[in-house]
Amino acid sequence: MELFDKKGILSNLATLEKVVIEIGCGSAKQINNAIGIDQIDYPAVDIVCNLEKGLPFLPDNSVDAIYSFHSLDLLPDLGFFMSEVFRVLKPGGKNIGTVPHFSNPYYYSDYTHKTPFGLYSFCYFARQTPYRRKVIHYQQNLCFKITRQKIIFYSPFKVINIFRKIYGIVFNSSALLQEFYEGSMSNILPAHEISFELEKQ
Repeated sequence: MELFDKKGILSNLATLEKVVIEIGCGSAKQINNAIGIDQIDYPAVDIVCNLEKGLPFLPDNSVDAIYSFHSLDLLPDLGFFMSEVFRVLKPGGKNIGTVPHFSNPYYYSDYTHKTPFGLYSFCYFARQTPYRRKVIHYQQNLCFKITRQKIIFYSPFKVINIFRKIYGIVFNSSALLQEFYEGSMSNILPAHEISFELEKQ
């Protein structure tokens, strides 16, 4: 299936006061009133499509915010998809979500995961970053600003989870400590995920 607009949303897109989409919403949306886009036709999904081919059905500069929660890691070509996100967002539009951290021991158990993420992954799509370590900006046409990035520590075991919440408070207290964690501590104290917020410049 290339595209299935279940509710005819695309034909009325220009009339919406605010366009908010949730990529990979699955069986339940996390963002109320968002347009759910997924590759599988769950009941909560509004538009079924092949996300590996991007978002060609959305016009340039047409979306106010894009949310995704543990969805970007399922895509085989992150660079291409991020260029699509940049294309469809309005100037000042936000790309918000979470991705699993590369130290998450459960990440590699799921065969559908394609792309591991670290502290610097989104830096490749931003001209300026809050971190001392600099990376190559391969796609010069993309200009995101990293407005928020947080390393999330979580364990399904309650006692361990108490300590991991403390790690989160400490290591997220500054960009420098985030870098210290990932460079020196991630192999000892694995993280669960990264929450992020990017703004189209």
